[in-house]
Amino acid sequence: MRYVSQNYLEDAKKALDRGDILAVPTETVYGLAVKLDNIAAIRKLLDFKNRQIGSGKVLTMMVDNVDDIKTYALVNRKTLNLARHYFPGELTLILPKRPNFKHPYFDHFEKIGIRIPNHKYLLDLIHTSGPLLVTSANSRGEAPCRTSKEVASRLPKIDTVVEGESGGNLPSTIIDWTGDKPVSVRQGGLLIVRYS
Repeated sequence: MRYVSQNYLEDAKKALDRGDILAVPTETVYGLAVKLDNIAAIRKLLDFKNRQIGSGKVLTMMVDNVDDIKTYALVNRKTLNLARHYFPGELTLILPKRPNFKHPYFDHFEKIGIRIPNHKYLLDLIHTSGPLLVTSANSRGEAPCRTSKEVASRLPKIDTVVEGESGGNLPSTIIDWTGDKPVSVRQGGLLIVRYS
């Protein structure tokens, strides 16, 4: 396990570039991140989380601006307004995958979960490295880690850990808007008060 400081963004980018699973703080809990364009790293992350590539649980894509969402998902006026109102923030928005978005992992799914985190370090990292696929830093059935020390002690097989603490908030609120109306999948720390 390697450790990198939040003062040296390039070290985290290098870890992602070489295919590491990177434990990174968010405004909610610690996440495990890999690059969207590194299929080997994605498979390694799925193996670590004991998931099959076509299983029902989809890794969340993190991007750094709302316009990027249109590259990967189908949006309309209402879903775009929701994204612009609550991103960056503690929201994961599940949308229909754009048909012309071809990817060895996402080709198994018709939906895509997207989030723009409200965490400056992570946003800077995404801006530098490109979109990330992220899942919570925990083993199945356990609570997510909230600090780099927890990651080191509970998940010693993770390749690289960004030192620090997460925001310590509840997990993100998940809204599925793949149908005509939004459906609340998980109520997290963010309370949605408007959908248009």
